[in-house]
Amino acid sequence: MTGMTAKNGMTAKNGTFLEVADLRAGYGDGTVLDGVDLAVAEGEICAVLGPNGAGKTTLLRALCGMVRTEGTVRLDGRALPRRRPEAIARLGVAHVPEGRGTFVPLTVEENLRLGAYTRRDRQGVAADLDRMYGHFPVLRERRTQAAGSLSGGEQQMVAIGRALMSRPRLVLLDEPSLGLAPLITRQLFQIVRTINEEERTTVILVEQNAHLTLEFAHRAHVLEAGRIVLSGSADEVRADEQMARAYLGIEV
Repeated sequence: MTGMTAKNGMTAKNGTFLEVADLRAGYGDGTVLDGVDLAVAEGEICAVLGPNGAGKTTLLRALCGMVRTEGTVRLDGRALPRRRPEAIARLGVAHVPEGRGTFVPLTVEENLRLGAYTRRDRQGVAADLDRMYGHFPVLRERRTQAAGSLSGGEQQMVAIGRALMSRPRLVLLDEPSLGLAPLITRQLFQIVRTINEEERTTVILVEQNAHLTLEFAHRAHVLEAGRIVLSGSADEVRADEQMARAYLGIEV
């Protein structure tokens, strides 16, 4: 596995933006993450892959303060553990949960504006709203519709746009392709790539669709049973025959 790290993800390129070391997290008395180490450089799209039940969603929840944690999490040098979710959000972390979390009775535009609820710069909010409509033109057409009347793909666009309205430095995307047609999923991933390239927004992407995810990610980590078992560039992870077959269901 030349160039990769098994059982340790601390080999990101210089300029580590997010550092996670010996992270343990769980619910009640149960432990889901058992000593996770990984690093993400600023401006990367970082994929987190693995089988169901591996702890991928728990990892994102741990990063944004939604579950109990032990260990080290630093965002641009600032420690995140023991901060409340709203405090972590103010540091520039936006979470798009599995299932989208759309406020279905509200209009598209009301949903988007909720993402900027902590901001007081009205002109900046208006400019960012227009920017979201630039990324997602269909939402401009639907801006007065109730979000619950949209298709699944459109609701996912609303969820991502709402997260971006906070001007985050780090976006956590949990299973954005869930329930979407393959063509819609690819379009959505292309928009995420554009946002990443144009705005240098760092993205951690949890996904079951490993084939597609590795096309768009710069780097990937594979979780199994609460531990990182493989890390490397997306190309390296895809090319590793044993790991690809065992953890990703990819034939190489």
